[in-house]
Amino acid sequence: MSTPLVALPGFLGRAGDWDAVRRHSRTPFRWICPELFTADAASWSQPPALGEQAWLAGYSFGARLALRWLAEFPGRWHGALLLSVNPGNFQTDEERARRREEDLRWAQAFRNDPWDDVLGEWNTREVFNGAAQPERREQDYDKHRLGDALDRFSVGEQFTDIERLPTRIHWMAGAKDPKFCALLESMRQDGFPGTFEIVPDAGHRLLHDAPAVIAAVLDRLTA
Repeated sequence: MSTPLVALPGFLGRAGDWDAVRRHSRTPFRWICPELFTADAASWSQPPALGEQAWLAGYSFGARLALRWLAEFPGRWHGALLLSVNPGNFQTDEERARRREEDLRWAQAFRNDPWDDVLGEWNTREVFNGAAQPERREQDYDKHRLGDALDRFSVGEQFTDIERLPTRIHWMAGAKDPKFCALLESMRQDGFPGTFEIVPDAGHRLLHDAPAVIAAVLDRLTA
């Protein structure tokens, strides 16, 4: 029987964002790619009940959610692949307060502002560094759920207890994403478990920029 793999998208992501990685992977996983931001989306509070251990993968927001699931449900996972993730540990009190305020503003915008306006502003954020913008249609989302995600999972509230993480974790960031490359180095120096990789010629949107590289890493990690 194939091993289950739960793969979580980033903020504004869809389950299909993992399709290119799936096509490149040579491992016969049983892929479970939940929607997180639709009206009938999967729970954020706990992972799918699978009845057996699974692998966990996540990108950006999905990777931060994965960190919570790894810590809160440790017996459910063999290990994890985490892409473009901020563990939340390397913030001053002032930075936390500023990020909470920023995420609250974005939450209100996604709930209330015209879709094209808020999406256009979101895609100009420095972290994306002018990268190609995936198509995101308003009708595919529950806008209040998007706002709730930013309210409930602000990076300003994030903190990762490294003592509760499994040892089999692979962390990845794109070389064109300097903030998250620096976070990876801080994590390595701080004793986060696992292995760390910078992906050449890729930015923050690793699922778009480097699906073949991600698939190869996933195959090696789970072999």
